Parts: sequence; C-alpha cells; structure tokens
Amino acid sequence: MNKPSHQGPVGRTGREHRLLRALYLGALVLLALFLWSTYTTYARYLSASRNIRNSNAVLHELDAMVSGLKDAHIGVHGYLLTRDSTFLRPFRNARPVVEASIGRLDSMDRSEMTGMGLATIRDLGRELLDDLEGLARLGDWAGPVIQGAGAAHLERAGQLMDRLREEHGRLASAIGRERDSNLAAQRNLQPDTPLMLAVFSVLAILATALLFLRLFRALAKAAKAEEEVKRRVEELDREVGTRQFAERSLRRVLDTSPSAIMAFRTIRGPKGEVADFECILSNSESDRIYGQQDGKVVGKRLLATLPWIAQTGAYEALRQVVETGRPHEDSLESLYHPGTWIHVHAVRLLDGFVITISDITEARRARNLLAESDRLAITGGIARTIAHEVRNPLTNLHMALEQMLDELEPAVREEVKPFSDILMRNMNRISKLITDLLESSRPKELDLQPCNVRTLLEEAVASVQDRLDLLEMKAVVEVADAVPGVMADPALMSVALTNLCVNAIEAMEKGRGRLVLKGWAERGRVLASISDNGKGISPENIQRLFQAFFSGHSGGMGLGLTSARSILNAHQVHLDVESAVGEGTTFTLTFP
Repeated sequence: MNKPSHQGPVGRTGREHRLLRALYLGALVLLALFLWSTYTTYARYLSASRNIRNSNAVLHELDAMVSGLKDAHIGVHGYLLTRDSTFLRPFRNARPVVEASIGRLDSMDRSEMTGMGLATIRDLGRELLDDLEGLARLGDWAGPVIQGAGAAHLERAGQLMDRLREEHGRLASAIGRERDSNLAAQRNLQPDTPLMLAVFSVLAILATALLFLRLFRALAKAAKAEEEVKRRVEELDREVGTRQFAERSLRRVLDTSPSAIMAFRTIRGPKGEVADFECILSNSESDRIYGQQDGKVVGKRLLATLPWIAQTGAYEALRQVVETGRPHEDSLESLYHPGTWIHVHAVRLLDGFVITISDITEARRARNLLAESDRLAITGGIARTIAHEVRNPLTNLHMALEQMLDELEPAVREEVKPFSDILMRNMNRISKLITDLLESSRPKELDLQPCNVRTLLEEAVASVQDRLDLLEMKAVVEVADAVPGVMADPALMSVALTNLCVNAIEAMEKGRGRLVLKGWAERGRVLASISDNGKGISPENIQRLFQAFFSGHSGGMGLGLTSARSILNAHQVHLDVESAVGEGTTFTLTFP
C-alpha cells in the first residue's frame, strides 16, 4: 500500500514559484534587449537628422558666400571699366556678408571629406576679397601703368573666381551626396523606432499583466488562508483582543494626560504595618519626570521615586489614604523641581493608591497675571480720572501765568521771575508726572516679533551704559548656548528690561555695583534674570514693589517698575523677585 504523499501541494507551489520567477526574468531580459535595440535605433535616427541639418546649413552658407563674392567681383570689374564709384557699393555690402559666412562655416560640424574643401573655399574667398579690395583701391589712380597692373589683378581675380566656383560645385556635390545618404538612412530608420516602441510597450504590458495575474492569485489564496485561520482562532482571540483593547485604551488615556499618574501597592512589614509602596503602573509623563536614570518608574519604591514625599509630610497623608480610604488633595511647591507648583491628588485602590501630580505653575501664573491686570485696570481708571481732573486746572494755571507775565512791565517781570520760574517748573513736573502715570497704566498694544534673548539683554545694558560708567559699575551678559528665541515687542521689551536695570543700578553702591543679566532654557521655557549686589528689598516691601508711586530710594516717582510690570503682563511674561537684605535682588522673567 502506497503511503500518502504530503509533498504534492508544496511541490506544486514550489514549481509555480520557479515558473513565475523564470517568466519574470525572461520578460525582463526580453524587455532589456528591445530597450537597447530601440535606443540604438533612435540614436542613429537622431544622428542622421543632425547630419542632414548640418549639411543644409553648410550648403546655405556656401551659397551665401559664393553669391556675395560674385556680387563683389562684378562690382569691382564694373568700377574699373567705368570709374563709377556706384559699382563699388555691391562690393562694400558683400564683404561683411562673406566674412560672416566664412566665420559660421568655421564653427559648424563637418566631416573629414568636407572639412578640407571648406578650408580651401575659405582661403580662396579671403584671397579673392583681398584682391578685390586691392583692385578697388588701384582704380582710384590714372595712367597706363596703373591700368596695366589693374588688368593683371583683374585677370587673377577672375581665375580665383573660377577656382572658387569649381571648388564650390565639387564641395556642394559631396555634401549633397552625404545629405542624400543621411536622408536615406533617416527614411529607413523612421518607421523602425515607433514600431519597436510599440513592441516594447506591448511586451511590457503583457509582462506586467502576467505578473499581476499571478500576484492576484497569490493574494486570493493568502486571503482565503487568512480567513480560515481567523475563523479557527476567533473564539480564543476575542477574549485576548478585549483585554488588549482595554489595556491599550487605558494606556492611551494615561499617556495623553499632561499630569503624572502612578498606581502603588502597599508593602507591609512583619506586623502588617505600612513599610513602603511599590509602583505598579505609570504613564509617560511620570516616566519623563521621575524616571531618573533608566526612565522607568514601575517596580520602584515610592520613597526612592518621590523623595520629596517624605520631606513634605505627604507620605503620612498617603498612608492615611490607604488606611482610612479618604482621598488626599494638596497644592505645594515641588521640591523635585524648585519653582514649580504642583497639585497632588491620591485615592485608594485595593491595598494601595493612585496618585495624580499636576503641574499648576502656569495656572497660578495666569491667575496672578489676571489679578495684576485687574489691579492695573483699576489703577489706570483712577489715573485717567486724576489726569483729567488735574490737567484741566493745570492748563488754566499755565495759561494764566503766561498771560500775567505778558501783561507785567519788564521791570516787574524781572522781579517776579524767580517765583514764576518756580511755578513753571513745578507745573511742568506735575504734567510729566501725570503723563508717566498714564503711560504706566495704559494697556500695551504689542507688535510681536521673533527676538533673540542675547540681543534683548545686550540692548538693555547698552541703554544704561552711561549710568554704569558714571557710577563706576560693571555689567555682564551671560546667555547659554542654543537658547531659543522668544516672541516679543522689541521696543516695549527694551523699555521693561531697561527699567529693571535702572532699578538695580539705583540699589547698588557707586564703585562696587555689579549687574548680571542671564538667559537660559529650562523645561521647555526660556528664562532671563537681572541680578544686582545692592542693598536688597525687605520681605514686606516686595509685595508693594510694583505699586504705582512706591519707590525704595529718595527722589524716585515709583513708576518705572509699574510700567515694566505692565509691559511684561501684556507679553504674558511671569516676573519673580528674590531678594536678601544687604546681598542683592534678582528679577527672573519666565517667557510663555
């Protein structure tokens, strides 16, 4: 009894694949041969066409040159017979035409057979032109001797003309034969090229159709086999697919969250007490912020991943979440990233908890900016009211003073001049004070442009360089490499930075002051700082620092920092102030 063969379908598939490869390879070879044959035929056709055009161009230029020489010869001959200079006009007109034709003939492609003939005709033409030029000049003289020499020259010119006609006829016949040969070759090749292209296209279509036919059959078999496999494993795959979908959905939701989300299980001691927590789930934001060396949080202990938890007392609050089940919620400044405010929310999950840590720094800054904008709006309204109520009587006083001075006698005017100067000076000061108050509280219209941080800081230093030199102080600009640009209004930003620099200079001692301006990038934001080593600001005055008319030094009106704060708020730039009495002050700008 014969054993059943298990190699039949596999053997047929292998033979089909080999046949398909052989057919495809044969089609490629055949197409390559036809492509090469078509290319060579087309190249010969183009060469014949090019030779025909060149032959026609050479014949045209030869005819033009010979025709011009004939006209020149006839004109000079008529001049010698009649002494009428009118006959020289054809000679003068023909000379540049002949020389141009000779020059174009030299630049044309020509075969070895026509090259020597063209050189001979060129030399004969130039020689004939020279002789005709000599005859034209000789005809201006009289006398039998000159006439005899003219006859000899004329005879020689006739001989040159005869030789030129002979050479022209011979060369024209040679070029004509060459052109006829190329025309015959062109006519023979003309029908071959489209035919070969058509054959090549048909073969390419047939080969492509055969290939796609086999491909579609293979795809149909593969699709049928795939459907069979799907049918057999559908029940088992349904449960696995559901779980994978749920896991992917949960992971997608977690990873799209801007907050750090982590789940921890409780690790208990020998007596059941909470010893620590181990992370069992984390999203991409958690790995980015707290992943440390390997970029992963899962599998690590809570106190190793978030050491600031123990330092803030939040660890005990999380333990209470697990023990009591009550959620925990708090907002605090992150010790892991100083200067960043976070919101912590934790809820119990089985024997553990889920904690969400959200960065609320921008929200706090936006709230502060909004509150500052409200205060500035109120201040602006008051300022505009005061300006309106003060400026009108101030204008009346100014006009009354000028009218009074105009009506006084000169002697009396000189006596009251010190008092009138005091009045005028103080009225001008009040007017400037009102203008500065309005300017500091007016909403800023921004013309935002891409700005370089180094350029902004250097321009601010340049605007206060005179003060620095006068007070014997130094300024340093330090900007880290590859700090990105910021969007700002260059003019207004320069005013704000200059006011901050002026405030720093006024806080430092003469000869000991050092102004430091820095720029750097941190966590996707651009920051800049202006530091001084001045007297510093007391904690109770920092809150009043940006209020209108508050000034820490005598003689100041207290509007410079108010104006700077207004400009920075319009740019949505957050401004932080750190100061220590007797050590100095640092203004830190965080661009959005």
